[in-house]
Amino acid sequence: MRPDRAAAVLLTILALAILSAGCAGTGESRTVQLAERPTWTAGDSWTYRGRGPNGVYTITRKVLREGVFDGRDAYEIQAGDARYWYTKGLGYLARTSGERTVRLAMPPEDWQWPLQVGKSWSATVTWVDTGEQERRFVLTSVWAVEAYEEIKTAAGTFKAFKVSRREIESGASQEFWYSPAVKGWVKQRAIGTADGAYEEELTTYAVQ
Repeated sequence: MRPDRAAAVLLTILALAILSAGCAGTGESRTVQLAERPTWTAGDSWTYRGRGPNGVYTITRKVLREGVFDGRDAYEIQAGDARYWYTKGLGYLARTSGERTVRLAMPPEDWQWPLQVGKSWSATVTWVDTGEQERRFVLTSVWAVEAYEEIKTAAGTFKAFKVSRREIESGASQEFWYSPAVKGWVKQRAIGTADGAYEEELTTYAVQ
């Protein structure tokens, strides 16, 4: 083999060795991670331990049924004593009390699937609060999929997508860690929201 060709082969082998060592050292896959939109089924449930302005609490969110709300295919969810409707894209649609709608989002604030690190989107929503006097307010939120990381919770350790949401007008912010394995959030926290600052962590779950 000619000296110049031998040198080229040696350099190629050396470069491959360096790349292999780098991959082994980080333990990261070069495969792009994606999270497709989940499908919820009646009976799916997630229980969280949380801490908020009123102290420590436990809350279970359970899928009651699939149905149609305000002309949209949706899930009815029970969360503690409250009931909500979420779109098939997991966007907040409404909160209800009996047959009465207490809060409505127009249009619903859907997540944009599939999730992938680096993805971002925005949404402008008119929120309608009903009561003795109806109130309407418009908020624009900016969403971003910031990371794909390992999260340890009381329910186990999960690979999750960290998704942030920030309201332009109020400055309120939320962070969600969505895990495809549980079809939902394994952790979330918020600052400056109407409910104040809070943090929740998954303790048990049951999904089909």
